[in-house]
Parts: sequence; C-alpha cells; structure tokens
Amino acid sequence: MRPIHPEPTGLTSCPADILYSIFELLSPAEFHALCLVHKSVCGMAARLLYQNIQMVWERENPFDPPPVTKLLRTLVSSPDLAAHVRTFHLGGKLASHASLVRTIRAVPIFPTELNASISFIQTTGVPYSDLWIHDLQQGKLDAVVALLLAQLPNLKSLHLGPAFTQRSEIIGMVLRSAIFETVDYGLPDFRHLRDVTYLLKEGHDEARDKNVKNTADVLPFFYLSNIERISVFLESPLAITWPQPKLPVVPSSLTSLVLNSVRENYLMNLLSITPYLKSLRWTWFYDYGLLDAVNLPIIDLDQIGDAISCLKNTLTDLTIIGEVQLGGNDINLPGVKTDGSLSAMVTMDNLKTLQVPWAFLVGFALDTTKRLQDVLPRNLEHLTITYDLCIQNEEHMEPDWPEFEWDDHAMLDVLKPWLEDRTFTPNLCGVSLGLVRYETDEYDWEPEMRHQLAELGAQAGVVFDIIFTDEM
Repeated sequence: MRPIHPEPTGLTSCPADILYSIFELLSPAEFHALCLVHKSVCGMAARLLYQNIQMVWERENPFDPPPVTKLLRTLVSSPDLAAHVRTFHLGGKLASHASLVRTIRAVPIFPTELNASISFIQTTGVPYSDLWIHDLQQGKLDAVVALLLAQLPNLKSLHLGPAFTQRSEIIGMVLRSAIFETVDYGLPDFRHLRDVTYLLKEGHDEARDKNVKNTADVLPFFYLSNIERISVFLESPLAITWPQPKLPVVPSSLTSLVLNSVRENYLMNLLSITPYLKSLRWTWFYDYGLLDAVNLPIIDLDQIGDAISCLKNTLTDLTIIGEVQLGGNDINLPGVKTDGSLSAMVTMDNLKTLQVPWAFLVGFALDTTKRLQDVLPRNLEHLTITYDLCIQNEEHMEPDWPEFEWDDHAMLDVLKPWLEDRTFTPNLCGVSLGLVRYETDEYDWEPEMRHQLAELGAQAGVVFDIIFTDEM
C-alpha cells in the first residue's frame, strides 16, 4: 500500500531557479558553508560565492596582507571558479607605519605555491614572461594582480585601491597583450568589463619613483569595447602617448568619468575621445614635491574651459575639485594662481549640476566686478561653490601672488546680480556653499550674512544651504 502522504522532499529537489532566488539572499559565509554541505548545491553556491570578490588590505595591519596568494592559487588551479567572478575589488590605503613609508609592500609567497602560476605564465608565451615570473617570485604586487586579472574572463567590475597599485608595470603589459595583440596568448580580452576604478595615493608617495608614471599602464582601459564608467588616478607625463597608433574609439556606453591628478594640459586629450560623457568628476592637483614641466602652480582656466566645453552636447553633471598638498618639510601650503577664464563653460547648455571652486570662477584676488554670468551656463539647476584652495599661499609663500581674498560680503556682492536677473538662471533651484571644516572660520558666513543669503535666495526662488565639503 502506498503511503497516504508523499515523502518529504529536500532542498536539493527544488528547481534551479528557486534555489538561486533563495541562495541570493545569503551571505558569503553561508555560500561557503553550502559548498561543504551537499554536492548537488555546491556548484550554485560556488557561483554565488565567487561572483563578488572583495579584499581589503587594512592600514592598521600593514604586515598582514589579505589572502591574495590563496585566492591566486585557487583561481589558477580552478578556471571554472574563476569564470564565475564578475566583481573584483582589491581595496586599502597605503601603510602609515614608519618602516613602510618608503617601501613598496610585497606579499609573502612560498615557492611551492607558485608551480601552477609559473606554468600558466609560461603557457601564455608572452614576451615578458621571465620578468613576470621573476616579479611574482619576489611577491611584487603588480605581478600578483596581473596574474589574478588574467584568470577572469567574465569580469564586469574592477576596483584596485592604492595598496595594490604602487607598481603597475606588469599590469599594463598584461592589459596591452590582452586588448591589443593579435597573437592569442590565452588571456581574457575584458570585453565584459563595464566599471573600472584604479586609484593611487593622493599626494607624495615616498616609495614611488616620481619619474615613472602609470599613464601607459592605465590608458588601455579607454579601449575597452563595453566600458561604462572609468575612475582613474592618471599621472600626467611630459607627453601622453596612446598605446596604439590610432586613438581609441570610445563606445557610447562610457558616460561617467572620474579623473584624478590629470593636469589641464592633457584634459583635452582625454575628453576629446570621450564624447558621450554625461558625468565628469575632475581633480586639479598640484604636487609641491614634484618638479617637472607639467606640475606647475598655475591653474590654466582657458585650457580647462576649452577641454570641458567639448562635452557641451552631452555633459549634465560636472564636478571640479582643487587640491594642493604640502611639500617636503614645509608647514605652509604653497602658492598657486589662476590664469585665464572659464568663459568657454558658458556654452554648456546641457549642464544641470555643477560643483566648482570659487577661485576657478573669479580668481583668488578680490574683484567684485567679476560676473558669474560670464562663466556659468544658463541652464544650471544646482550649483555648489566650494572653498577649495582657500588656504593656498599661506604666509605669502609666493609674495607676488594673491592669497584667497574673498570674504562673505564680497561673495554676496558677486552672487546678487547673477541671481537677481533670472534670464541668467531660468532653471536654477538651489545653490550650496561648501566650506572646508576648520579652514574657513574667517569666511564662515555668520548668522547675519546667512540671513542675507537666505533672503537673496527667497527673492530669486532659489534655496541656499551651507555645507561642509567633508560631508558632501
């Protein structure tokens, strides 16, 4: 006689799509546990476990790197697992430990761990295989990272933080071989890569040779056929040389770009080949500890305006940041000055959101005859004005150059005529003033001035607020 009630069925009898919808709710630790529980669910759990890989080298543990070598061993020996990886994030800042400030960190690798990795490199037949193997044996991070990338044919999102990018030579070689070479080295072509973040330490890195730039190693990302977003710390060399005779034909999918450290001399080189951008975030940076023909303390506003205005047909969101850091043993920030004008930006009729330093709009020297309508596009919906570089030229480091001379009264005098005539701002809804915490006390907009600012906004139908840039 058959039982009245059917025997209970287990989780393993569920259809694959049901299992997947359940497993998606679990944590990586639970994925790992599932891999050990039952063979029938191991494949799906492993797929989810390896889909998103994130490792961070904590600053507090400079001598204890994340288990990148264990991951490397696993991916090299198990290509089926490597094929699951979609997001690969190696994060972390550089160590502040005194013994490591002038040293590029390496990861300890035992010779017995390298057999499969060395075999893989030799099998590719790349002309730099001996160098790659040598650097891998030394535990150099760019050799390790390059080998990890070479295992990821289906990668969609890549993030490399400063702890992993002090050296980039081998990474650049692998990218060029994978993306440009007609020879099949068995490397992935990164055709699925959509999102790239490649960062360096901001400011002076005592461990790196400042004459060695990462530019040639990062530019291949602009040749990716399906890229959508790039965020790079790209060092400006004396001349930008593209890795191919022809400039990249950047796809229309690339709509977001974040550029750090690129000086205005080369901004046009990059923006002219990215004509579909909707969002651009660019940091103007002066490194007082670096002496070369590009890194100058002069903000060429004409070059900046010409470069960004080439995106006038598409760009809707623009952020410009100004930064300068101390050099050597100095206790005061160096002087910088502006030259020219951002007047070319007026033509950017599609721009809706803009963040820009006040000094980039009207200069450092007090001049209330300056008109914002001469530099700001008319269709803005929200404007954020920052005090970036407001403490440059402390103690008159450059005696012939002005300090930041603008106080709140003078700024209000310039804002008022721009806001009162709505033909200049027909779509403007809000203006934010971004103060630098602890650095702008004397420009702090006391209650009376804030009241005047709010009144001006009310009359113009614009909401004003004052925020701190570390909260933006």
